[in-house]
Amino acid sequence: MVEETSNGGWISREFGRRDLLAGMLSIGVSGAVLAACSSSKSTKPVSTLPSFPLGAASSAKSKPVEITIWQGMGHPNGVPLKYLTNQFNTSQSDVHVNIVDQGDYTSLLTAYTAALSGGILPDVVQMETSDLQLIIDSDSAVPVQSAIDAEHYSLSDYVPSTVNYFRVNDVLWALPFSISGEVLFYNKVAVEKAGLDPSNPPTTLDELRTWAERIVSTKTEKYGMSLKLTPSTFEEWMAMGGEIMVNHENGRSGRATAVTFDNSLGKSLFTWWDDMVKDKIAQTTSATSYDDLIAISSLIAPMTIETSAAIGDAIYFLQSTPNPNLQLGVGPLPGPSARNGGVFVGGSGLYIVKLRSTPERQDAAWQYIKYLMQPAQQAYWAAQTGYIAVRKSAVSQPTLVHAWDSHPEYRVAYEQILASPPNPATAGYVSGASTGIDNAVEAGLTALSSGTSPAAALAQAASSANSAIAQYNSRV
Repeated sequence: MVEETSNGGWISREFGRRDLLAGMLSIGVSGAVLAACSSSKSTKPVSTLPSFPLGAASSAKSKPVEITIWQGMGHPNGVPLKYLTNQFNTSQSDVHVNIVDQGDYTSLLTAYTAALSGGILPDVVQMETSDLQLIIDSDSAVPVQSAIDAEHYSLSDYVPSTVNYFRVNDVLWALPFSISGEVLFYNKVAVEKAGLDPSNPPTTLDELRTWAERIVSTKTEKYGMSLKLTPSTFEEWMAMGGEIMVNHENGRSGRATAVTFDNSLGKSLFTWWDDMVKDKIAQTTSATSYDDLIAISSLIAPMTIETSAAIGDAIYFLQSTPNPNLQLGVGPLPGPSARNGGVFVGGSGLYIVKLRSTPERQDAAWQYIKYLMQPAQQAYWAAQTGYIAVRKSAVSQPTLVHAWDSHPEYRVAYEQILASPPNPATAGYVSGASTGIDNAVEAGLTALSSGTSPAAALAQAASSANSAIAQYNSRV
């Protein structure tokens, strides 16, 4: 996700995500992101973590210890991060943090990849959740688990799902930061016009279809909903059904070597998607835009599934452009009827960079990250951005209480993630070939519109994803 821009409708956002990695692998880059890696690195648990230089910043001969964070959110979410960083800098005299805004996550990854080969690296880097395996394979970050163990730092107040995403082989590599989840967006005015109860949104895919059918049959709007051609929704549904995407416990007990989504649940999800579009009660929209939200504001399709990170933009649009026919509703993500799992998180985490670093800077990075994770800071961050507070106690902070009272839509994603049971499915999958896997799922969903059967489209997706995994693993 990158900086949001208005396009006169609801919202439009360019998505870079992990396209860069596909290009890197296609031209054979192995010395940068995949620096000196062996396949054993991620297939066996880390038995001995590196010791962490706890206290090195406070005992440094020259203070404050200057460190840099590279962030990829751009504007406007970079503004509250700058505020929190300034607060940290003035709260103590041991560490001073400088922020470098890389503009978006793709540019951030490009800069970080280039610096791995010999340039100047940051001390803290904010990376998308999907880049976890690549950070591990680059051998450029010290696991935050080392700092946690050295300080006996407690994670008991953290929302479990937000932390579990960054844990591989029982080692925590980063702390969660800008965390979001997928939710149901809907126009309350339209669904009420169709004779539906906007206070009781659908919770299953069967109920979601019923709502969409009702909207179309009453001629309330042309389509019942928009289905965004993004792999993330399929992946969330798999997790909600208790199924993993790749083997070795979603790549968390060993390096993923094959996908597992070509199963009965995967086939039922592709079939549900195909039926929705074929029966003309849903339209598909691009994965690289907010056309699905524009369809809500344009009264074309009143429902969609989107990231909770877009709630703030939607609220801002409705406040700046009042329309009596639009009222935002947000509900939990509808999923398979047989729900054995829960949702996993999206967003980013904060890593401590060790390559070409010093003990003082590594400890300074840890002190800064800890500050950002404190309940008061997490409450401010969540209230200002709409991201999920990763500390449970943050929700009782006055700042966030007031924000949620004013806009209860923000609470939905938090409660959904809080309720997700900890297991490999809800942790989300980890693979350095995530670009190829996601592209394969998206291509499979797209193939449905050209008449490919759900079973064949899913099989093609699995085959392409397995090829991407094999290609990536051959390089590490």
